Amino acid sequence: MKKRNLSYRNDTPRSASWKQADSVHRAEKNQKKKKGCLPRLVLLPVILILLVLGVRAGLRYTLGKVSRYPLDESAVVINEGARESDKHMGSYQNIALFGVDSQDNVIRDTGSRTDCIIVASIHKKSGKVKLMSIYRDTYVSINGQYDKINAAYSYGGPELAISTINRNLDLDITDFATVNFKALADAVDIVGGISLTVQSDKERKNLNDYIKNMNHINGGDSPTFEKPEEYPFRAVFDGNQAVAYSRIRYMEGGDHARAGHQRLVVEGLVRAVKKKPWKLNKLINTVLPQCVTSLSAGEMTGLSTRLLRCKIVDSQAYPFNSQDERYGGIYYGFPLTAASNAASAHEYLFGTSGYEPTEELGKISSKIEVVTDSIGIYP
Repeated sequence: MKKRNLSYRNDTPRSASWKQADSVHRAEKNQKKKKGCLPRLVLLPVILILLVLGVRAGLRYTLGKVSRYPLDESAVVINEGARESDKHMGSYQNIALFGVDSQDNVIRDTGSRTDCIIVASIHKKSGKVKLMSIYRDTYVSINGQYDKINAAYSYGGPELAISTINRNLDLDITDFATVNFKALADAVDIVGGISLTVQSDKERKNLNDYIKNMNHINGGDSPTFEKPEEYPFRAVFDGNQAVAYSRIRYMEGGDHARAGHQRLVVEGLVRAVKKKPWKLNKLINTVLPQCVTSLSAGEMTGLSTRLLRCKIVDSQAYPFNSQDERYGGIYYGFPLTAASNAASAHEYLFGTSGYEPTEELGKISSKIEVVTDSIGIYP
């Protein structure tokens, strides 16, 4: 029996029909390859979306364990006409950040004065953030009684503190977060410290006093700073050192200098978190249980993920024009005037020029002017 010649495909010239069949075969094979690639191309973004959702779900679960303060929004005052007077304000999420002066690190609903007050204004579309400190000694109306703004939290908790900011600046804040000394120190330690600058020997000595105090309050043995060869000098501050830096008060500029230090600490912390996003989960688990906030788990999840792409574009302080003076034996910072300073705040935060204060703020401003006139302070 003869063997079949299996080499005919190489030796025999191909007919037109054979070429056509071969072409169809290759086309079908290529089509299969394309069909095989298409699911992979579709699957990649799906996997990425699932990963993002997984991260968000994990954050939401963790944040859901954080105790939420049941803010009574019916007790939070927003001046009538404030939102209508500034249409730009609706494009921003405004959150009040409070740092309480609690020597035992317990955040109470009332009884503690706010050592730090910052309004964080976040543009909803761009994510750009502006910070505005409010000097703790600022003379304001607290539900019709006039006192330092840092007393509002002590008298009536977050509701009265937020209402006081809204009333005196025509803002629409309904959310807040309050931290104690330990929470801030822990946050700085988790990110590996932040870089800050000491300007003078007097500042260094005040800083060292506060570092010793923070070691006593928070525990730890953060070192004080030795005298450098020259000023200013820059160094990496650990948690207790950074909190001490934010508390320096007995310097030229007084409360103004302190508020500036507080903003520098917040800015430094945000920059550090953005450089080390993998620390975010540890920050949430360690710091947030020590905080009090009105934000829901969903809102905190959104803010946490947005934090990685947000940018602090500016930081300033209120009042923009003020004078420090004693009145009734107590030291205050008087806005000159409350109405014009609120207009400046709206221009700074929301880009609103020529803001016209509400009737309520106009009354408050007039009453403060009576006091400043009586002690010889004029705009």
